[in-house]
Amino acid sequence: MAPRPRNAGSKDLPPNLYRKTDARNGVTYYTYRDPVNGRVFGLGKDKEAAIREAVAANHADHVRPTLKERIAEKPSAPQRAFSDWIAEYKSIYQERSQSPKTVSTVNTRLKRIDREFGVRDIRDISTMNIAQFLSGLSKEGKAQMSKALRSLLRDVFVEAIAAGWCESNPVDATKAARVTIKRERLTLDFWKAIYAEADIPWLKRAMELAVLTGQRRDDIRSMVFKDDRDGYLHVVQSKTGTRLRISTTLRLEALNLELATVIKACRDRVVSQHLIHYFRSASRGKAGQAVALQAMTREFANARDRAAIKLGIVLGKQPPTFHEMRSLAARLHKAEGRDAQKLLGHKSSTMTNLYQDIRGAEWIDVA
Repeated sequence: MAPRPRNAGSKDLPPNLYRKTDARNGVTYYTYRDPVNGRVFGLGKDKEAAIREAVAANHADHVRPTLKERIAEKPSAPQRAFSDWIAEYKSIYQERSQSPKTVSTVNTRLKRIDREFGVRDIRDISTMNIAQFLSGLSKEGKAQMSKALRSLLRDVFVEAIAAGWCESNPVDATKAARVTIKRERLTLDFWKAIYAEADIPWLKRAMELAVLTGQRRDDIRSMVFKDDRDGYLHVVQSKTGTRLRISTTLRLEALNLELATVIKACRDRVVSQHLIHYFRSASRGKAGQAVALQAMTREFANARDRAAIKLGIVLGKQPPTFHEMRSLAARLHKAEGRDAQKLLGHKSSTMTNLYQDIRGAEWIDVA
């Protein structure tokens, strides 16, 4: 078959070189079309330079493979950049109805993964690449981050396989980092000593709510009086979105605390919708406003340190934080026969068991 006649505007150009004028700005551009595979290459606006390149490319025609070789040759698959798949995965993850905080955390981790592997073809990422990346994090003392990124990477590749981007999961053969929990547990006696040192009313109320309800610091800060209705305190956990109704008759005999009484004690001379609020205006907040998370952490740590000095306790590098009251709550409620898993809002008993692990902080009585 004879080749089709060239466009009149391209007759002064060597074979396979074409010109195109942009109708918007009147600028003429030149492109070269490879006669073997049909790929088109932009050569810019310089006509003479484009002609030289086209002539050189046509002159290299003698290295063109024969028709038989071209038929036998496997077609090369298009590039599938890992960063392009990350963008697809973000859309998939957002459809899972996770809390905004969880989505934000995952997006931060995806950026870390994208920086490491983004420019690579997703099919070229090997188990060794993944293992070296995760091992490097562990050696930096970031075993928890290594474990979290491994879990996320595994899911990223599971979804990629389902979408046809790759055929195998390089993460499966890697080992999760061993995470050594360093933070010390909070004992009941130590809690009582810290409570005695809590010289701010809202800190005492926050500690009572934490050990009674077993909720996270963020959720305690978010508790409002209108959520106390129909004999229940209604809590929507910020981390997981789990919806809890905690009976206000809930008691801890070990501390002689009842939820209804604690909620009532949260009301003071300051009008506020928040259970845990500032009782007077200061530079960090106005009276009635919800107490800042950093303030809860800081004031608890201050009371803890004072209690440790009085008791002669030498705190380690990771002393118990405000969050450790969640673990103490799980252990105390379990000891009194209640379902700690439901109270904490865990989907699996495995996580609850981790919270109930005393890590050698308490004596074990043997009859």
